Amino acid sequence: MKSATSLLNRTLLNHFMGGIFWLTVLFIIGNVLIQPLALWIASSNFEMMGGRRALPENPLDMMIGFQLAGGMLYVLFMVMFLFNYKNREASVDFMHSLPIRRGGLLTHALTAGIINIIVPLAVTAFILFFERYFLAFEISFMQIVEWFFYTLFVLIVVFASAVFLGFLVNSIFVHMQLVIIVFFLPLVFWGLTVAVADMLYDGIVTAPTTGGGGLLSVVTDNTFPIFAVQQAMEGLILWKTIIWSLLAVILIVFSYVIYNRSRNEDIHHTFTNTWVRDILVAFITISGMLLLGLAISFALPRLTLVFILAFIIGAVFSYIVQEMFFQGTAKIQFRKRSLVITAVSIVLFWIFFVFGWQQYTSYVPEEGEVDSVSINAHWASMYGSGGGSADGMSEDYMFISDPKVIGQTLSLHQAAVGQSAPRTNEYDGEALEITYRMKDGDHVNRRYETITLNNTQYDTLLETLNSSSFSTSYDIVYNITDAGDIRNMEISGVNGYVALYSSEEIADFVKDYQRHAPRIDEQIPALVSNTNVPMVNVSVGFELNHYQGRASIYNPAVLDVVEKDQDIADFLGATDSRTMHTISLSNDEKEDFFSDYQTLSFDELNEAYPLEELGDGDRAEVMETLNEGELDAAADQVLLYSPAFMQQFGPEMERNAAADTHYMIGIE
Repeated sequence: MKSATSLLNRTLLNHFMGGIFWLTVLFIIGNVLIQPLALWIASSNFEMMGGRRALPENPLDMMIGFQLAGGMLYVLFMVMFLFNYKNREASVDFMHSLPIRRGGLLTHALTAGIINIIVPLAVTAFILFFERYFLAFEISFMQIVEWFFYTLFVLIVVFASAVFLGFLVNSIFVHMQLVIIVFFLPLVFWGLTVAVADMLYDGIVTAPTTGGGGLLSVVTDNTFPIFAVQQAMEGLILWKTIIWSLLAVILIVFSYVIYNRSRNEDIHHTFTNTWVRDILVAFITISGMLLLGLAISFALPRLTLVFILAFIIGAVFSYIVQEMFFQGTAKIQFRKRSLVITAVSIVLFWIFFVFGWQQYTSYVPEEGEVDSVSINAHWASMYGSGGGSADGMSEDYMFISDPKVIGQTLSLHQAAVGQSAPRTNEYDGEALEITYRMKDGDHVNRRYETITLNNTQYDTLLETLNSSSFSTSYDIVYNITDAGDIRNMEISGVNGYVALYSSEEIADFVKDYQRHAPRIDEQIPALVSNTNVPMVNVSVGFELNHYQGRASIYNPAVLDVVEKDQDIADFLGATDSRTMHTISLSNDEKEDFFSDYQTLSFDELNEAYPLEELGDGDRAEVMETLNEGELDAAADQVLLYSPAFMQQFGPEMERNAAADTHYMIGIE
């Protein structure tokens, strides 16, 4: 009965609570397994490793992604079961016959749902509060409080969204589909749009290595389940949190409005509003069209007729499949209105698609608007995140503000736009990524296959970048600003690696490296347009971001670290080289030789220059020179060698440039 001091009917509240009791019990058990138990296991491992294991600043973040994902899934099922009565005619008639208004029914259901969200989190927080005294690492009381309220915020937003969407349909199965569709369809739709655009147009970058998150991040960062996990790991974004909180309140208010206006007879329809159904059908059909069209196009020649047929087949297939799901039968009925809206939507989509992406890919910034530019390929950085602005990396890592470099890059970019050719299924070789950092703080990213670029302009740009004045811009170790933030570092060579885990060891290495870097005159080009991996590649791991880029083998700090672990010759892959050649070059000869090294095959290079093949005695002497660290980027003596992994490709590689089959290094 209703209490004299309560606005809630205890019997009705118990009815809603009892319907989801065992689901809540499962959520409590899952929460305990994911957080307290996982922390206990992590603490045991931490003690076994003597405290050497890297942990996040807040240990609760270790499992926060799994915990939030599980919590959101729990809330979805809870709402489905909590409001399932409105999907059955007998149940909804009974509930609406009670002497309680619909608003009162909804209030009781919402209260039951919120209680069943708060209680499991409170139980877990209570366990964590006492468990923290027995862990090998520290968890503060405020960290537990922050975890509780942030998880509550995330689950309440999902709860409000699921409740609102539930009033748009009259099927528990479609309810589940609708929640998943609303949360993830924008991401899928935009991701497929970008993927198709990348297939049809040159210049598109889906995930740039420098300068922001790229095209996909526009939607990814605002897809709530992904945003919720990212924010938990990377820090609170207050204005977004406020917007999502306000949206949750608005959705609850609209839930009251829709429920009060709903009619019992609408229960016989899958959707309470046909306009919702028509919009979903159109979006899902377009997404399916892009997905299937993309898959078909990969397997067939990239011709205009093939594209058209592939997307038509994809549209028809996806429309029929999603109608089967929405109607719950294979014997579907086609509705004229839905067909017309879907067809018009597809036509409008392609109009905006073609116009929008043509404008996007043809855009070249004005030189006066560019602050700096990053030219990136496999020879610079295989992976990076945040454009060097996160953690302990310099914001200028891989960015050059020299007007000459900016001008040459813009000219190359303009030429690439002007000669864009249809994409093919063939492997087009290495890719060049251009990132402009604009004076207003924005970034412009473009990516082109090097085979489509103007060779003369590209070679000129590389020649400029290989100047010793720009060598530090692409040096990952030189651009570390705070070595204390680094969790781990790995220095990889052609045939070996050295791992640094100690914070003190990493800090000493970075300090020593940066002290020597400005004094190294790298006359031998480090940025070479070939298929080889860099001679020295350094992986730097921070708590949230990871960077991987080139470093100088001529830096004494690198040589000192390597020789403590293995022979330098073995690290460079010279030990198992099939052949070795040397050549002495004057300063006047170096430029031509280095240019021909990147264009001529090794046999052609051997004919054009007096390369000397080393015998066993000379090889041993060179090995000793390498192992003693007697390397010099400005030396007249240049060594060319071919590591074992290059020798497995056979005769076909011999037709490639010498840079593809041989490494080059200066020796004293």
